[in-house]
Parts: sequence; structure tokens; C-alpha cells
Amino acid sequence: MIYCSRRSDDLRPEGLFSIRDQAVWNNAHRDLTGVLLFNRDRFLQCLEGERRTVTATFCTICQDARHEEIALMSVRDIVERSFPDWSMGLVDGDSASLRAAIGDVLTTDRFDPEGMPAETTITLMQRMRTLRFAY
Repeated sequence: MIYCSRRSDDLRPEGLFSIRDQAVWNNAHRDLTGVLLFNRDRFLQCLEGERRTVTATFCTICQDARHEEIALMSVRDIVERSFPDWSMGLVDGDSASLRAAIGDVLTTDRFDPEGMPAETTITLMQRMRTLRFAY
């Protein structure tokens, strides 16, 4: 499942690490994997796992005050996980190294997940699994 959201004005930049740390712990106990891309005000997240667990986690995220304007981008069954070793990777969507790895997938100069077609978000997430860095 892939969704995008806008960062709440109340969430300070260092709060991203709190989200990541909480997700790492929760996801490890729920057998979920995934990655969270972010920039100054947007999130794009992929969650992988058993359907009911992913759904329950997404419902929790929808109630989380740190996320606003949540939009479901893609839901589909997968044969294998793209991020089997990442209980939750955290990647800066504006970093130069990320741009070098995925720049050809992006349709604009700015990381804007809300403006991406669903197929672009899927391609982007598939490309993310080739990266060897995350916070």
C-alpha cells in the first residue's frame, strides 16, 4: 500500500525521527516493512505486509495528528516485498543522492507525491529498493 500525506504544522523536522523510531518498533512486532520518503512538508509511504495488518496500520496513521490531507495512492497484492529488511526506512525526498537514483522517475524538479500518478509512485517505490541508504 502506498499513501501520501502532508506534514502537520505541529510536527517539527526532528519529529520525523520519532515517527521512524515508532514505526520501526511497531512494524517489527507486526511483520510490516516499508519506507517513508519525506520532504519539508510531504510524506510518501509504502507499507508491506499481511492485508489486515496493513489496513489496521493505515487506519491508525489516518488518526495520527502528525499527518494531514492523507490520500491513498495504491493498494495491491505483491508476490514479494520490496523492503524485506527495512522495518521502516526513512529517506529525504529532496536529497541529491536520491535525486541521482530516481530523478528520471520524477515528473517535476520538486518531490511532490500528491501530484504523482499512481503508476509513478509504484515505480518510485520499486526503485527505492535499490538504494543502500536510509536514515
